[in-house]
Amino acid sequence: MYDLKPRDDLLHGERLLIRTVRLLALTAPCHSLKAHFEEACGCAGQAAYRMLEVFVQQLGARGRRRLTLSIPADPRLTDDERIILDAFGCAQAEDHRSLDERLWGLLGAQPPFPMGAAACVVAETLAMNGLMLRSRPAPELAIPQPALFVFPMAAE
Repeated sequence: MYDLKPRDDLLHGERLLIRTVRLLALTAPCHSLKAHFEEACGCAGQAAYRMLEVFVQQLGARGRRRLTLSIPADPRLTDDERIILDAFGCAQAEDHRSLDERLWGLLGAQPPFPMGAAACVVAETLAMNGLMLRSRPAPELAIPQPALFVFPMAAE
C-alpha cells in the first residue's frame, strides 16, 4: 500500500538509504551511488555501500514474502520501505530487539546474522558522519508477523 505522504520529510541519510535500496533491488548497479556514499561518509562510504548490498542480497535470498518497493524517483514510501528505514533507525539507536522484529517482519522468517550486522555497520557509518536516521515506533500491525507452523512429531 502506498503512502501519499511525500518523501520531503526524510532526512538526507534516509533519502540516500532508500534510493540505494530501490536501485540495488532492481539489480541495476548505479556507480554514482558509491560516489554518493563516499561523499557522505568519506573513506568508509565504500564499505557502507557494500554492506547495504549485502543487506539487499539477504532480503532477496532469505525472504519468504514479496516486498513492495517504489521506483527510485517516486516520492512516496511503501509500508515495506518504511519498515526498512525503521530497521536502520533501530540499528543506529542500538535497539537490537526492535531491529530483529523489523527484519523478521521483512523476511517472514528468522533474520540471518549477516543481515543484522550489515544494517548495524551501515547505520553506524552514517551516524559517524552526521547522517542520523529516525526509528519510529511501529505498532504491532505495521510489522508483518511471520506465520508459525506447528509440525507434528513422528511419535504423535
